[in-house]
Amino acid sequence: MLDRFYPFVLLFLGMPALAHAQAPVEIRGHISGAHGKTPLPGANITVNRSGTGTVSNSLGEFRLVVSHIATDTLRISSLGYRVKYLPLAALEAGVVLHIELEPVSVGLKEVVIAAKDPVKLIRSAIRKIPENYITKPHQVRGFYRNATTRGEDCMQLSEAVFDIYNRGYADKKENDLYLVQVRHIRDEKASHGLDLGLKPSNLFAYDIVKEIAENDVFSEEGLRNHRFTIRGVADYKGMPAYEITFDQREGLKRSLYRGRLFIDTAQLAFLEIAYALSPAGMPYHRYGDGATRALMAVLNIQIETQGDSAKVEYRKIGDRWVLSHVVGNTSLNFRNKKKYDFTTNSHVDYIITSVDTTKATPAPEGKHVGRNKFIEFQDTPQDPEFWRRHTTILADFDAEAVAAMLKARNESNNLKKRAEERSRRLPAGPAVRIDSMLSFYHRNGQFNGTVLIKTARGVILSKSYGYADKERQLAADSNTRYRIGSLSKPFTAIVVLQLAQEGKLSLQDPVSKFLPGYVNGEVTIAQLLSHQSGIPNYTANKEYLSQIMRDTFSLKELVEKFCSDSTEFVPGTQFRYSNSGYVLLALIAETAGGKPFTDLLEERIFIPAGMHDTYAGNRTADRKAAGYLYDRPEPDYHPANTLGAGGITTTAADLLKWNKALACSVLLPESLMAELSKPRAEYTDWDAWYGYGWMTDQRLFKVSKAHEIVYHPGTNLGFYTMFARQPDKDNLVILLNNTGDFPRFDLTDLILTELNGD
Repeated sequence: MLDRFYPFVLLFLGMPALAHAQAPVEIRGHISGAHGKTPLPGANITVNRSGTGTVSNSLGEFRLVVSHIATDTLRISSLGYRVKYLPLAALEAGVVLHIELEPVSVGLKEVVIAAKDPVKLIRSAIRKIPENYITKPHQVRGFYRNATTRGEDCMQLSEAVFDIYNRGYADKKENDLYLVQVRHIRDEKASHGLDLGLKPSNLFAYDIVKEIAENDVFSEEGLRNHRFTIRGVADYKGMPAYEITFDQREGLKRSLYRGRLFIDTAQLAFLEIAYALSPAGMPYHRYGDGATRALMAVLNIQIETQGDSAKVEYRKIGDRWVLSHVVGNTSLNFRNKKKYDFTTNSHVDYIITSVDTTKATPAPEGKHVGRNKFIEFQDTPQDPEFWRRHTTILADFDAEAVAAMLKARNESNNLKKRAEERSRRLPAGPAVRIDSMLSFYHRNGQFNGTVLIKTARGVILSKSYGYADKERQLAADSNTRYRIGSLSKPFTAIVVLQLAQEGKLSLQDPVSKFLPGYVNGEVTIAQLLSHQSGIPNYTANKEYLSQIMRDTFSLKELVEKFCSDSTEFVPGTQFRYSNSGYVLLALIAETAGGKPFTDLLEERIFIPAGMHDTYAGNRTADRKAAGYLYDRPEPDYHPANTLGAGGITTTAADLLKWNKALACSVLLPESLMAELSKPRAEYTDWDAWYGYGWMTDQRLFKVSKAHEIVYHPGTNLGFYTMFARQPDKDNLVILLNNTGDFPRFDLTDLILTELNGD
């Protein structure tokens, strides 16, 4: 459930001042506003004369490598804050800077709309492009990171360093891209072989000023098709600028844009342009051009754009402007009726790190890449030290760890094929084959923990592989306690349905009935149970995560501080997995049940099921496994901060008892048990239906073609879990792992196949 922990901060004391440095020097820092309490993402950090620069990540952190710094100045700016200047010579190498920006107190100045026609203003800014932007040939060094997620899991990650030769902003000839180095990895299985990289043409198109004549908003046709409004004059990072908003005109049956731009009042230079597909035109949007759609039809692939946005910033070098930074976000749905249906979200951070105006002709360090060639698929030297030397945007996540995870997933796919081949040579009998399979995965570093396999005949395998605690050399067994992350959700759903059975709540009740004044009070309990509330997932918010990793909160505090953001869609209209919804359910259960949620779990589930080694929240207990991430002990963490969505610690033996209580209707009558797994919404990321706390597989497991598989995985830092039930044959698969991610879906598929003799 939690996949983010404290960022690493480098801090050395007593280092020499930057003024005496001859070699390039690294500067690290953290930028904040509001008295140092609010991180400022996207702040610009620029060496004033050279133009070398970077931007802060979502946590306000930055890294910059500079040279020739004795007489230069660091400029720090962010929209809505006063610009700050720091003499580089006064800084100490290796010391982490803590920079606090002062908010601009002056709001928008009133603009006499009659005197300023926004379209005329934009046309004037377009005419002044040759005066305001670098018109001589020049070469820029660029960097991008492209991260694509499927659900909460990273599916593709790439980074590239390159030179772009620009013949000048007044020259209509296209730019050229020379690739220095690229590194790229994707989840081969999850991506289904689909290419999600970038081409030089994509990067060129981001530079709107350079290609303004062909732009969908600022070409002559674009200006006619959009409605522009001057909002006023704003302080844009220390400069007065016209703020203009736009949207496509009413009645147009085509997909265009809405957004906001800033134009400098003195020089009429474009400073920032932010745009997104307009909701008014989304019904008319079609992915790709005619040739692309024809190829998609041949391959039986449907691709639907669900969102596309970007923010493009320019910065001043001397007396001229140049592209500075781009943030792009694209959401696509991929469908093939027979194979898959999933949605990806791609986030691109693209920055110009340096500008060289002395290059009259290209002087690239790398190789030329054609405009429509995928950058990710080019062969370049692979030098790990290269990436540590170059100025880049700090990732909001541990990029090296994510790359290692994707590599491990791809290796596990190959491992599955090898395991299947090995299994065919083993004697008949599922217990022997499954044990051999798990031993094979353990020897290859792909499983460490406890397994329990049950059929209608009883338990056929109960075994542990590896250590519960590496430091103390303690072996795991069936009574070792593991945190089970999101496998806690079915427990929460059972408590809620028990309270509904007793008349203490109704699944159609709004949240406001139990939590008066809650901002999303119209959301119903049923929508929370089936992840159709639209309330954003608080564990996907990096700022929230840093707080819940550090401090302990009550359920009420968790809801007020982290689970009260505005809904992402109209409740009941979409599915989006959200831990926030289940934290809310725990608080509602406390209110309706009149007891702390931990007591409700104990009295209503743990004790009736005989789960004596199970508990919820924070507790010191023996036989508890230690968690590991990337071969290191996981960071300290408070499980109570995920109650309802997670927070339960248990054993394989106790989960077997829970399974018996589920099968024998000890906790709920059979009719209500059926309501838990009844499909309510499609969870396309995992090819499953989601009910109330349970998932029902559609095509992830081979046996699902003939049998119903009801399951729920769990993730909690170093603890990864799988609990899968096959009701028609009374089969049960329990996998508990304490060393981070492991191929739990592959293993479950192999085990279920063995149990069914397929």
